Amino acid sequence: MRTALALIDRINALIARLVGIALGVIVVAIAIQILVRFVLTAVGINISAPWTEELARFVLVWVIFLGAAVGCRRAQLIALEFVVRALSPLPGQALRYATMSLCVAFFALLIWVSLPFVEMGATETSPVMQIPKHWVYWAMPVGTALMIVNTLALMADAWTTGRDIRLIGDPEARE
Repeated sequence: MRTALALIDRINALIARLVGIALGVIVVAIAIQILVRFVLTAVGINISAPWTEELARFVLVWVIFLGAAVGCRRAQLIALEFVVRALSPLPGQALRYATMSLCVAFFALLIWVSLPFVEMGATETSPVMQIPKHWVYWAMPVGTALMIVNTLALMADAWTTGRDIRLIGDPEARE
């Protein structure tokens, strides 16, 4: 189990680096758009860079799903935890495991729902960059599959180490 969790954590470290690079790509694309639209236009140079908006939007879709997947492993997604923390340890942890199991089921549903979009995207191209849209649509099934793996890894990690799953991801919690 430790070996599998270590592999998952190494994959997540790689994904986190890719997300950082992707955020850099978004910043550069938007900076170019600002330069072209406002700065160059102000000095009388009228050129267009419509690809920047499309690139930033498509990369952002991947950033959202991959970032959420890493967040699942670290228990850093937004959640209302006051009920789980108000309960005593045993029922609170049971409730947390139950809600995480429901999340896994929801993520599986998202994969199932997203696959027709991937198929449809194989026949569509983006208006400006002319790339097949299925490259963008793959973000949802890939990201949610990683969310399933990371949620199950978090649950397994807490279970095997005996840590209180309600406190994982809380920087102020002392375990």
